[in-house]
Amino acid sequence: MTDSIIRDIDEIRSLAASGRTAEAEAAAHARNTMDMRDFAVHVRWADALEELGLMDQVILELNLALRDQPDDANIIGRLAEIHLDQGQMEKACHYRGKLVDLFPQDADAYQALGQLLEETGEYGKAGEIYTRGIEQTGDEGLKSLLKELDFLSKDTEEPASADGTEVLVPASHHLVTFLALFSGREGVYARQWASPTGESGYTPVHEPFTLKVAEQHVLGNLTAGAYPLRLDQTVNFIAFDVDIAKPVVRKTINSKSAWDSVMSRVHQTACKLVDAGASEDLPVYIEDSGFKGRHAWIFLETPIPAGVARKCGHVLLSRTGALPPEVTVEVFPKQSRVAPGGLGNLIKLPLGIHKKTGRRSIFLEPSGAPQTQQLDFLETIMKTERRCVYALIQRANASSVRAAPPSPPEREEPPPWEESDGYRAPAVAEPPYDPDRDPRLQFLLLKCPVLKTIVERVNREASLTHDEAMVLMHSVGHLEQGPEAVNGLLERCAVSDPSLFMKSRLRGNPISCPKIRMRIPHITAATSCNCSFDPLLNLYPSPLNHMRELEPVKTSTGAGRGLDSIRFHQLVESYLKTRRQLRELSLQMDGLEKQLNEVFEAAGVEEIHTALGVLRRLQKENTPPVFALEI
Repeated sequence: MTDSIIRDIDEIRSLAASGRTAEAEAAAHARNTMDMRDFAVHVRWADALEELGLMDQVILELNLALRDQPDDANIIGRLAEIHLDQGQMEKACHYRGKLVDLFPQDADAYQALGQLLEETGEYGKAGEIYTRGIEQTGDEGLKSLLKELDFLSKDTEEPASADGTEVLVPASHHLVTFLALFSGREGVYARQWASPTGESGYTPVHEPFTLKVAEQHVLGNLTAGAYPLRLDQTVNFIAFDVDIAKPVVRKTINSKSAWDSVMSRVHQTACKLVDAGASEDLPVYIEDSGFKGRHAWIFLETPIPAGVARKCGHVLLSRTGALPPEVTVEVFPKQSRVAPGGLGNLIKLPLGIHKKTGRRSIFLEPSGAPQTQQLDFLETIMKTERRCVYALIQRANASSVRAAPPSPPEREEPPPWEESDGYRAPAVAEPPYDPDRDPRLQFLLLKCPVLKTIVERVNREASLTHDEAMVLMHSVGHLEQGPEAVNGLLERCAVSDPSLFMKSRLRGNPISCPKIRMRIPHITAATSCNCSFDPLLNLYPSPLNHMRELEPVKTSTGAGRGLDSIRFHQLVESYLKTRRQLRELSLQMDGLEKQLNEVFEAAGVEEIHTALGVLRRLQKENTPPVFALEI
């Protein structure tokens, strides 16, 4: 059985490498390894499944490996990281706890678990873990972490110059705007708590975040947080949590001058995000988070995938330069997606009272002064259009992926056409490659509606699925400038797998039409994917067969110049399409005018007043009526 599974592993890897992902996934789903007891094979199987992105099966295989070898630290750590990536914090804590139990002398295990517990707001449990680790290992790093945790858990007063606790009384329209700006995961929100001992944290409340909850938040009766990822893995906002680094908090919190100095660096970092956003047409708004930092917010006109939002946030953050050592920045959403039942990381919402400090979180001017009329300020917030987010990421992709063109080889003597009698002709720089101007690619798109639909989706949505990208690569990638075409189109996508970018032209057989239909049925079923090729030629059915038709068209312009076939086909196609649309509009107009004439006849009038103006019927003898609107 082991040998057959190893053959299956090799087979699915071969299928995936050749672009036949659907077949690879089908083969992976068909294999049941529950009854097999072989640690190494379960691990190899998990590796192959992870390459396909089948994470639920990866988790199963790794747990089967643990069944056979329960003390393997690498597998336990790997499971913790997978659950952490999926936003399943409790399960991640479970596996990190296993490492602590198995390796009680490993200080790193205590540190990893403690910091994860801090992230989830379990400060008491984190302190217990650090204490246990110190008792077992005596590690100085754990002592420092416990000291910082104890210090931050005390009911200390942060030395701010303004308490910001003025009463806000929201009207209904303020609450509607607040809900629209900060809506996150449906059916749940987080509530901040603080105990008399000084500890604080957040508890998920599995109820909708309603206008009533928003009102209580703004009034200061409760403090709410949002889980940014919605059920469809999209988000309504991007946020940056700009904070004083934990070790610096402990050193500066009891000195107003030191605190103000480091807080000014935090605020300057937030202002750099504002500047970076302004240069990319992404408005960024600064909020005093109520304790040791700032939140910077980007509000979105329409929801976008969380992975796109994360990428945008990290690209924008990279435009601010190196961070001061006293400052940390986290980008929200922190996950690209969360598993069913998971919530991901939360962020505290503005205008509420921070339970630890008693200060209200308020919006600030870049100067640091509070925005006047905090509630009315919500109505002035400008939202970022989706196209601006995608454009920023596309520019970042283009700059990071495109390699500089190779330098021309050096030669001792220039050829005679470059230099004569001391004169060197100026070199003519080639324009950068543009898929929209590649005649062979455009001809292929003209002939293959499936590939044309894929490219239109790139241009419209800046997005491709993995299967769509593979179809593009294994068809267009065979053209003379195929790699440039594929890479140019992938650069337009907001999130592209770097491994998909091509280095050289593909050889051998391109992907066939049946395999295209198998991989992207959602596109082929909606287009006329039914090309016929000459049966006498016994051609392998593939979109590339259309390239055999690429010959000059026997036609000429008035000046006798040949018209290239692609341009000619495009002109004819556009002409016929426009003629058809004109005909349809003409028939529609005739019908509408006939109905309007019947209305005027029935009413016995020659003009009717409308919201747009006066509609008059103008009629001459022996001619059909004409309608005119006077605005």
